[in-house]
Amino acid sequence: MISKFSAALQISVELGVRQGLVKGIALGSHGITYANWGFMTWYGSRMVMDHGAKGGTIFAVIVCITLGGISLGGGLLNLKYFSEAVVAGERIIKVIERVPDIDSENTEGQTLENIIGEVQFNHVKFMYPSRPDTPIFEDLCLTIPSGKTVALVGGSGSGKSTVISLLQRFYDPIAGEILLDGVSIRELQVKWLRSQMGLVSQEPALFATSIEENILFGKEDASMDEVVEAAKSSNAHDFISQFPHGYKTQVGERGVQMSGGQKQRIAIARAIIKSPKILLLDEATSALDSESERVVQEALDNATLGRTTIVIAHRLSTIRNADMIYAVHNGLIVETGTHEELMENKDGQYSSLVRLQHMENEESNVNKTESNGNISSSIPEGQSLSLSKELRSSSILPVQSGDDFVKTLRDKKLMPSFKRLLAMNRPEWKHALYGCLSAALYGAISPIYSYASGSMVSVYFLTNHGEMKDKTRFYVLLLVGLAIFSFFINIIQHYSFAYMGEYLTKRIREEMLKKILTFEVNWFDEDENSSGEICSRLAKEANLVRSLVGERMSLVVQTISTVIIACTLGFVIAWRLAIVMIAVQPVIIMCFYTQRVLLKTMSKKAIKAQDESSKLAAEAVSNIRTITAFSSQERI
Repeated sequence: MISKFSAALQISVELGVRQGLVKGIALGSHGITYANWGFMTWYGSRMVMDHGAKGGTIFAVIVCITLGGISLGGGLLNLKYFSEAVVAGERIIKVIERVPDIDSENTEGQTLENIIGEVQFNHVKFMYPSRPDTPIFEDLCLTIPSGKTVALVGGSGSGKSTVISLLQRFYDPIAGEILLDGVSIRELQVKWLRSQMGLVSQEPALFATSIEENILFGKEDASMDEVVEAAKSSNAHDFISQFPHGYKTQVGERGVQMSGGQKQRIAIARAIIKSPKILLLDEATSALDSESERVVQEALDNATLGRTTIVIAHRLSTIRNADMIYAVHNGLIVETGTHEELMENKDGQYSSLVRLQHMENEESNVNKTESNGNISSSIPEGQSLSLSKELRSSSILPVQSGDDFVKTLRDKKLMPSFKRLLAMNRPEWKHALYGCLSAALYGAISPIYSYASGSMVSVYFLTNHGEMKDKTRFYVLLLVGLAIFSFFINIIQHYSFAYMGEYLTKRIREEMLKKILTFEVNWFDEDENSSGEICSRLAKEANLVRSLVGERMSLVVQTISTVIIACTLGFVIAWRLAIVMIAVQPVIIMCFYTQRVLLKTMSKKAIKAQDESSKLAAEAVSNIRTITAFSSQERI
């Protein structure tokens, strides 16, 4: 296995080394700047000697043109960002200018003055756009009387929840029509239509804000008294009042600070605060335990009084008192009646569902009883009290097990020795030597280039043309030599460090995998040691080490070389000026450091702000049904 892994890595190594070679050629080609400066220097001397041009003017023109060319080259590299921005802008504009087929912002359409609350589905045909080959309804006919509670029951995928989606105009039927008080909902204003309905879903969508703000999503202009009254009607006021901050209590992201029953009661308060004529309950208690279900069901019973209510039922025990029950199968209404009427038909779908659910509940109760019995029998008599005390105390004073202690020690990551990393690169010592020498030599180019270009200023002011020619020839050849030298030294430098880095990366990955394959199986059961984490570690962490002994080491050697040679030249040429310039270097260094710290700090703040806005956008998109149902786009 290791040999196969090594062979696969060898391909990556070869590509990496080749990439280093290409990088050296690319960066070495920048030496053309030195050759170009040499050419302009020579031509400038001819202008001084043959045309009487002033040396200062010549030097100023050379500097201006060179800097302009460098800026132009850097600017051309950024042209791709313009094209990328144009493409991104087109996509953004297309989204912004898109007019949805069902536009909640469209103010056209009727608004009824007096809502009775009678709903009719007449020969409705529908299939989801994402599944055009799977019809949900072929010919659905359904009447929901005003002020009555109607329950829809059926197996998964029968189309129960789709009824609510169609009624709220999340989708439009392909054929047939849906009527509210005899008026097609297509003719009604979408925002007004949804404002007449209150939705409570199986998984209540709470937003990362206070309880009060979450309830106000149902009615934005509601007063605090209305919020409290809605909470009382949903049996939520008592537990909210027990919180230290009351209605200002933050529910956390997706309502994680609340229990399932608490979230559901807040959602009910949000649904009924606007006194909707129609209440939609989409399996509102299916995700709750028995105790929470009882409390929430009481709240729902209060909320349904005097309203047209459509209940999508999962637990059939919650719809016994419904005025009408519709059994749905494959998109068709197969049975209609009250609970008692439907139970009389022993072969009917509803009675079959009731019996099946009753059997499942009995099996669940038996399993719970057996489980509790096994636990009780395993505790000797007289020790249960002490055990319960120990359990309570353990929840207060956490005890760290041996495995946890070992894990804690392992999590205290120590900084690995740089010498140890270099030791792993010992087989490539020749390439390390070549790379460091070439980096040091490349570091000398900038000071020498500065010396040559600066010296040419004095050459332009020489009155002896013969001396001017000789010195010009010397400095031009020096600049051309720097261009050639820069090209080859860059190739050697980047090839050598790439060779070092790639083989170090390969060696680390091989050693890691070889060691990992010897670990015990339970080591892999930990989340941090999953296959995805291990692959990420092999890929990313090894590359981080590679950058340390590659590009970073090259940069350090170059910097040291440049500083030493520049200071030496400065002392040789004009030691007094060199001392003054070195004295002000700390100020320059501090300016660069301050600039970096400020930019980094501002960048962190900007990223944090973007993360917050991204979280809000993600929360909005993930809860789009709730936002659409309550027309809360502006509030978000």
